[in-house]
Amino acid sequence: MQQGRAIKLQRSADTAAENFSRPDRARNFTKEKFSVYSLQPLSETTAAVIFLKSSGKKALAFFYWINANNGHWRYFFVSDSHLLGLRKLEGILENIEMENFPLNFEAPRDET
Repeated sequence: MQQGRAIKLQRSADTAAENFSRPDRARNFTKEKFSVYSLQPLSETTAAVIFLKSSGKKALAFFYWINANNGHWRYFFVSDSHLLGLRKLEGILENIEMENFPLNFEAPRDET
């Protein structure tokens, strides 16, 4: 992962931990505090961030890079349902790439 992107990932994960540690945060009934337990790059544009909660439990967030506006990280906390959907995306993307590849060898279309 590029150094600048890695630094932004660390900052984004720390900010997420701070935001989720706010005692007045909605649905933070037990006033739990979050800290970054580990950062695991998955690719140039994705990472798994494990948070340690003050209860001793851990939470997993999937961070993904957005190239717009000088680049930034976004994230969501992963559920089983998210993983099921993401697994299905792999086959869909593979099919799209197979359909698109032959189009690289066709003459450009005149769109007038």
